[in-house]
Amino acid sequence: MSTYAIGSVKGDYQSLKKLLDTIRFDPEQDRLWFSGNLVNEGQESLQVLRHIKSLGKAALMVLGAQELHLLGVASGYAQANADDTFDEILNAPDRDELLKWLRQRSLIHHDSKLNFTLVHAGIPGEWTFSQALTFAYEVESVLSGSNYAAFLENRKQDQSRWHAKLRGWKRLNFIANAYTVMKYCNEQGKLDFKASGAIDSQAQGLVPWYRVPERTTAKLNVVFADDANFTDSSFPGIYPLSSHGTLSALKLSAEPETITIPR
Repeated sequence: MSTYAIGSVKGDYQSLKKLLDTIRFDPEQDRLWFSGNLVNEGQESLQVLRHIKSLGKAALMVLGAQELHLLGVASGYAQANADDTFDEILNAPDRDELLKWLRQRSLIHHDSKLNFTLVHAGIPGEWTFSQALTFAYEVESVLSGSNYAAFLENRKQDQSRWHAKLRGWKRLNFIANAYTVMKYCNEQGKLDFKASGAIDSQAQGLVPWYRVPERTTAKLNVVFADDANFTDSSFPGIYPLSSHGTLSALKLSAEPETITIPR
């Protein structure tokens, strides 16, 4: 039995099938961890969602920014972008079933036996592991509950600094932002929502979230979707999954192995 973590699929069902063939995925024996952003950009988001959902216990996923955007658009609280490729999902006969399934997904997954933690974007440097789990659950419980529409209505990507006294939508928005869109931040942990791309092209003082000094979860092995394309050197305990022109799978083991295919 093998477990593989997979980067942002981005609606590219053909590349996903090719990757699963390459790793010889057996749903009876193996397990897949998906790092979010399953949808958008590519034209086959519906096929991607249906396939992963159909795998049942053989696959799990954490939410990315694109899943939250899709849920917002579907609920009428977010404006669709001109290049969004959600229409097939929004018009599908199983639309409501798929959207409900997404709302019930997590923001973080940890396996103590494998000793790996999965998120889409990252974990704020000042959070302990226990806090990371607890704070994620605050958003997960709202999103999966009857009040999910209120969360989507108040969803913003403008809460960039964590404070223990944050309450209400500001608190939930920071948690959701950290898990789904965080890339670069300053050394005090303030998120920068515009910075992306290679680490050596950033303004002075900006660092990838995992390079924040004295990061509390530095002992975790964290797997995440490298949608920023950090192009960084290897960093202890950090396992970025490339998604720029490629689709990557990381075999989770004592000696992790990366398998990458071109899109």
